[in-house]
Amino acid sequence: MSIHELGSFLTAALRGIVRRIHSGDLSRVEHGVDPKLALRFGLYEVDLLQGVLSRQGVRLKIQEQPFRILTLLLQRPGEIVTREELQQSLWPEGTHVNFDGSLNAALKKLRAAIQDDAENPRFIETVPRQGYRFLAPVHSVNGSANSISPWTSVPSESSEESIEVRMRLNPEFSPERAAELYRERKMAEHAARWIDFSLLSCAIAFGSWLLFFIVYPIPRPSVQRMTRITNAGGIDEWGGIVSDGTRIFFLEHDGGHWNLMQTSVEGGNAEKMPAPFENTRLFALSPDHSQFLIGRFTRRDDEMPLWLWPVQGGEPRRIGEAVGHDPAWSPDGSQIIYVRGRSLYTIRPDGTQLRELAHGPRLPHFPAWSPDGETIRFNMDKREDGTQAVWEMAADGSGLHPILASGRQPASQSAGEWTADGRYFLFSGCENYDCNLWGIREAWNWFRRSHHDPVQLTHGPDSLHVAIPAETGSRVFAFSFRSNRELQKIEPPSQHADTLIPNANAELASVSPDGQLALYTDRPDGSLWRSSIDGAQRLRLTKPPLVASAPHWSRDGKQILFTGARPGSMHQIYFLSADGGAMRAVLPESREASDADWSPDGTQIVVSMREQKTQPKFGIYLFKSSTGEWTLLPESRGLVAPRWSPNGRYVAALDETNHRLLLYDFQMEKWSEMAEGGLLGAPYWTSGSAAIYFQDQLDSQQAIYRVQLANRQVQRVFGCGQILHSSPAHCIFSGVARDGSVYVMVERGLTDIYALDLDLP
Repeated sequence: MSIHELGSFLTAALRGIVRRIHSGDLSRVEHGVDPKLALRFGLYEVDLLQGVLSRQGVRLKIQEQPFRILTLLLQRPGEIVTREELQQSLWPEGTHVNFDGSLNAALKKLRAAIQDDAENPRFIETVPRQGYRFLAPVHSVNGSANSISPWTSVPSESSEESIEVRMRLNPEFSPERAAELYRERKMAEHAARWIDFSLLSCAIAFGSWLLFFIVYPIPRPSVQRMTRITNAGGIDEWGGIVSDGTRIFFLEHDGGHWNLMQTSVEGGNAEKMPAPFENTRLFALSPDHSQFLIGRFTRRDDEMPLWLWPVQGGEPRRIGEAVGHDPAWSPDGSQIIYVRGRSLYTIRPDGTQLRELAHGPRLPHFPAWSPDGETIRFNMDKREDGTQAVWEMAADGSGLHPILASGRQPASQSAGEWTADGRYFLFSGCENYDCNLWGIREAWNWFRRSHHDPVQLTHGPDSLHVAIPAETGSRVFAFSFRSNRELQKIEPPSQHADTLIPNANAELASVSPDGQLALYTDRPDGSLWRSSIDGAQRLRLTKPPLVASAPHWSRDGKQILFTGARPGSMHQIYFLSADGGAMRAVLPESREASDADWSPDGTQIVVSMREQKTQPKFGIYLFKSSTGEWTLLPESRGLVAPRWSPNGRYVAALDETNHRLLLYDFQMEKWSEMAEGGLLGAPYWTSGSAAIYFQDQLDSQQAIYRVQLANRQVQRVFGCGQILHSSPAHCIFSGVARDGSVYVMVERGLTDIYALDLDLP
């Protein structure tokens, strides 16, 4: 029943109760009836107590004398009741009346009331010169209750007069029995009034609550204040935030390694914290504040051995055979949950009772326990579009499901955590490149209506990625990042740099083979643009909601291919003329792509693709646009970012961990390893196919390297150290010019930690 229907029902009920109390009409209250005083014949019932004749529950109009005759006949069914007996019962001694005429008139009215015929009687037979006999069987109505329609009712007598009349009609109706029935009737009437009064009071109370519940809901949560905590340039958001209530701990990227840092929750200078390993990531603090949960790593995406490290210092201790990432404590400190591959595991702090808790359809991240320990939530990759969603399961691993299956929600959700009291679940919600703080009210309030749909708490301008340490109550710590990017052409020997497509606010860019035009994807809507390198002649090629990425020019500069995704759909490869116009999708609907490149003659493309239902790993495919034929390169499962050499003989690609650069030789029909590193970017060929350029983004200077095909030697070409020592945070390799210059996307912006004070009603 809806709220409006419930309100209408309550209004009608209130009006009915008030009418009944105002009129005193309690005639429909059901009373138990003495079996001797309720009789049935045919379709008719007679209530001797209330003096009522009814037919199938409908009260019939009948005068007193006909009713008295019916009563006497019913008491002696099958027997003759003489006219003298009827005369004595109807008219006491001393009454002067035309007995014969009055009796005949009363009998005529009785027969009319019960639809009887004197010539062909069903109920009352006339016995000549003797009297009358009731022919039909008469039954006692045990425990019955007469329900009489109010619109057929007759004027009622007072209780005392009714009892007196019935005593005259029924010799067995003694004064004691009459007094008893009178008391029972009064008690029933009194009880009925109290019931009506109680119902009216309950209805008024319920209506008042319902009105307050609807009109005065609990206010939505909001951000009251944002306070900057850090002022550093090298904070690595990947390291997360941990707090003990007085300090916050985070990671800072310093060249080729990471430092564990600490500062006050009120802000101030950050200090380097002594750590047991060169690269130590701090994941969580035990509920009793005695031990840190840490990991030892070399590369950011490695599975890490997990350790416990005393807060007061000392040697760390391995947690059994636990190897994974994103571990978290249970609220009582008895278990640790962590992620390895697609599975979630639990283990006790002493390293015992390691078990797989759940296996997800895709990669999980950042599990978090609810404060009561009954629920676990975590992020799960969405295979369709590369974003993430928050999933939930019980603490025993059962009931796995997404928490935001429908309704208003951000395209990607991550970094979820409950507040300390468990009333709200807070998470980061991202649309394209911008992330904000969102909240869901978990607690139910019986007195005021509450909103349980996701609520956006911040609206930029900075991108916020949130971590919520449990000890801080309604205070939230978040990474805040604001940046802009510019494309630069740099000559490695002299390090001379020219800025291309100024004021473009580009996310990614690709320069045409002749160096005169550029493709770039725009922030924040992800549309694809074409422009001359000086920023003139700008032409929008795609529009939202399609989000474009990884654009590539054909060798003749006349065609474009790019990867695009629409909300709720998988990544698709599109063909497009360099002058704009209609797009053409390449992949079948069931397949998903990550990146693609042109063949030298422009008749084929090489694509990193996978089959959604049957093959979760990407593979390298060749596609002939003229025939629609697809060919999988041998042993290419798990490879991404393919690049076809200008001479057509080779395809370069990265493994899915981005640690190794591989080369496929069409003549030799095999793969070989060319280089390895910490986190490699997409490869780019020189114009003569003699070398491959690539970047190691985890290098201390995010350096760009070159590997020669002839001797497989790796040479450093350019380091971004000088650029990174100023304001830029990232230096992203974006291609090689014909003259040997490199294209670099320079991202200017800083990551800092802010404290957000929330109002969480």
